[in-house]
Amino acid sequence: YRWMALPKDQREGIRNYTVKKIIEYSKDEATMNNEKMFVRKLNLILVHILKQEWPHNWPNFIPEIVNSSTSGEVICENNMHILKLLSEEVFDFSKEEMTTDKVRTMKQ
Repeated sequence: YRWMALPKDQREGIRNYTVKKIIEYSKDEATMNNEKMFVRKLNLILVHILKQEWPHNWPNFIPEIVNSSTSGEVICENNMHILKLLSEEVFDFSKEEMTTDKVRTMKQ
């Protein structure tokens, strides 16, 4: 929960680096298969970032992930996995970690 204590530029840098690495390792099936565990960890990191940043500090997340899904089947599949993880966090596990207002906003 120290995420918000970081300066905005550092949070954006970490976020952008995580997204860049996910895209890099999701470009083709061979790379994805070789780095599957790493990509899974990056996906979890991204979901934890999203829980703090989205929708207020990252309102374009959904359009961005939808747009990137058009670039290939492997990245589209991984994006679906990210959205599944996010929905599980918001709908199933959010009671312990997020405020009611934040959960309500994310569910909209």
